[in-house]
Amino acid sequence: MAERIPALKREEKIPRTRRGKRLLRLLIALIVIVLIVLFFRSPLAEISEIQIAGTEYLTKEEVLQQLDVTPGDSFFVPSIGQIKERLKGLKPIEKVTIIKNFPGVLRVEVKEFPQVAVKLSADNKVLAVLSNGLTLPIPEGRVLDKPILSGWKPEDANLIALCRVLNELPGYLLADLSEIHPDPSVSYPNRIKMFTRSRFEVLTTVEKLKDKIPYLGDIVQNREPGRIIMLEADTYLPYSAENVTDAPGGADKVKEKDSTQ
Repeated sequence: MAERIPALKREEKIPRTRRGKRLLRLLIALIVIVLIVLFFRSPLAEISEIQIAGTEYLTKEEVLQQLDVTPGDSFFVPSIGQIKERLKGLKPIEKVTIIKNFPGVLRVEVKEFPQVAVKLSADNKVLAVLSNGLTLPIPEGRVLDKPILSGWKPEDANLIALCRVLNELPGYLLADLSEIHPDPSVSYPNRIKMFTRSRFEVLTTVEKLKDKIPYLGDIVQNREPGRIIMLEADTYLPYSAENVTDAPGGADKVKEKDSTQ
């Protein structure tokens, strides 16, 4: 009897449908890659317009130079964080907001440190003093409604501290101050003297001024002009009361001496 030859097993064939799906996925991936490459090489991926808002002491040209970005550059590079880091080099800027509006619009919204005072330069030009102590030329047409800082040295640490405190004053009180100059003593090296447009004379320190703002505001708004001492104790003496003392200003001088010993 003839021996039977075992039948050879046929190789399993991959279904055409599975092979077709793989080819389709590969084709789609290639198309997506091509489209991405074309997009990043097209004008849609470029900056077409740069908008700058909020500048007062800085010029738009100064901001653009610090940005180091021009129309035609990539819309996605540098990132928002990188742009903010670049603008930290501009000292007048307190805060900056970067907005990217697709397609192609880069908007830079700047918030500068507010002006708290003015001072005269060596050539008698009026300069703006910002709340971080920085001095800059005043823009044309700006109303000079801030106190004049006189007698201060640029490197004086008390000056920067004073600017920060002035930034916390209510608007009406800051506008009423006409002049502030250092008036140090042995006991109070950071003592200052202030004069107001409403004819008050104020003696205090940079540190105490912040805590004495409510008291100062109440006196200026509700009392007649006079001298105010805000040191360890608060003292107010109207100018009219000096006429009834034995010596003009005598009571005030005694109180000031007692407060500064």
